[in-house]
Amino acid sequence: MNEMSALGPADEKLAQEAAEVAVSWVLAGELTHQQSKQLVVGDHLSSHSWMGEADRLDRLVRSLRDALADAPDSEEGRQAVATAKDTALRDMQSHLYFELDQAGWLGPGPGYQRVCASLHRIIAIGRPTAP
Repeated sequence: MNEMSALGPADEKLAQEAAEVAVSWVLAGELTHQQSKQLVVGDHLSSHSWMGEADRLDRLVRSLRDALADAPDSEEGRQAVATAKDTALRDMQSHLYFELDQAGWLGPGPGYQRVCASLHRIIAIGRPTAP
């Protein structure tokens, strides 16, 4: 994703898989409190940075939900929904990869390990199951 990053293909795959699960949660409906907490994966040293990440995620979720709610039932609407889903997936992957990269820029230290563990937890929870 980034030529300047010290991360490798496995990190990119981890971010991609976690992003796919996260977007599936949004598409399934309201996020639970636990899901919302799981999506804040950064290794934060202050509540200010935690709140910043939470706010960015909230905007991403709101943007996707608005696009889904506002799309007319037509071919144009279906295309708008598909575009919104693709954008949300790309933005979520970029966000998760950024947090992983920020924590791991000096190598696989404790912060990097915590972010990896957060991404693995998202993946382990998995996609919602249909009732």
